[in-house]
Amino acid sequence: MYLLPTWCYFLWNLRSQSPGVHDQGEASLHRDKAYVATLDRLLAFNTTTGSLTATITLKADALSVLRRDERNNAAPPVVTPGANPLVLAPFFARKPAIGTQGAISFIELTATDASSDKLHWRLPLTLPTWTKEGSARTVSVVGSSEKVAVVTVSTGKSSLFSATTTYGIDLTARRVLWTKDRFEATAVTGNIVAGELETSDGTYESALGYDLLTGTERWRGEDRLNLDVKPAGPHLLLVQAQNKSDYRVHIRQFLDPETGTVKQEVPEDFAGSRCDHDGQQTIVCSWDQGNLYKVWAFNDRTASLLWQLPDQTANRIAPRVTAVWNGRIYGKTNDGPLALDTRTGADLPTRPGAAPFLVNGYTGLALSPYPEDDLTAYPATG
Repeated sequence: MYLLPTWCYFLWNLRSQSPGVHDQGEASLHRDKAYVATLDRLLAFNTTTGSLTATITLKADALSVLRRDERNNAAPPVVTPGANPLVLAPFFARKPAIGTQGAISFIELTATDASSDKLHWRLPLTLPTWTKEGSARTVSVVGSSEKVAVVTVSTGKSSLFSATTTYGIDLTARRVLWTKDRFEATAVTGNIVAGELETSDGTYESALGYDLLTGTERWRGEDRLNLDVKPAGPHLLLVQAQNKSDYRVHIRQFLDPETGTVKQEVPEDFAGSRCDHDGQQTIVCSWDQGNLYKVWAFNDRTASLLWQLPDQTANRIAPRVTAVWNGRIYGKTNDGPLALDTRTGADLPTRPGAAPFLVNGYTGLALSPYPEDDLTAYPATG
């Protein structure tokens, strides 16, 4: 697949309406549309023309609105699977005080029809009581099946006061199915929502899987220190942590999300990586620190290692991975954009026109370096 430039849309102009994308975090692609979430609205763009096709705003007042020069840290919208997909985006909202009724803060979950870009429904979610104590709250749609979506609100792990609540949302009945305090969902896989459970003393955490529809516990891992549970494609979870009794012992494992059983131990040099599924049979995990990059590729069911870079014996360096899609890795080195085969790690003969951070069968999105943050769309051809 080749990526060729078609249009360039400058985020400084977008910021005249509302701040937009600054990295891989706030945008999602669906067919020929790009959806961008900010703290107070959802924006829909036609990726062929760059035109803004819809703006979905809150019914209530936004709890926070980005200033002109602020960086946007909203979570990306999630497009549900199925024949009639919805674009889900949550926002912190506030109803002002009226008479003797005090102001009320809550989460407003919006569902937009992906075909028409028209708002389909809104659902208010009651904030947990701990939000009165915490600060730096974040809210995101972690994932979704055709019937159930998962929303998590959190202070963030860096906060001095740490708390999390997760909601299971019935997309048909438009109601809350279940709520879990102290559970931070990080992945929706099949009929399971997996994530991190903070134990009662607030010190140790364990990986845990709940039934997506009922919220009943399906499996629970051992207590760990500094636990990190991440999605790793449709059939695996990546778990990294330290041993509870000896923090010098690091645990790096791929788990079966249905049962919580260990599928494979991860190589010892594996560190703090993000993992992306290529849409076929491979998981690509990448790591970067400064100008140092590493890449690993695993079978998406067995978690067996297929290849890794850098490879000193072959005199090959690792690129900075920007996106993974349809059997290809997109990235860049000092020599410019490149593409690799996900199964073999081999360089593909035709260089792409860019190193996109999002790509599908219609388009690829790439950004120029901050502070310009120019967003360019490239058509996917070949």
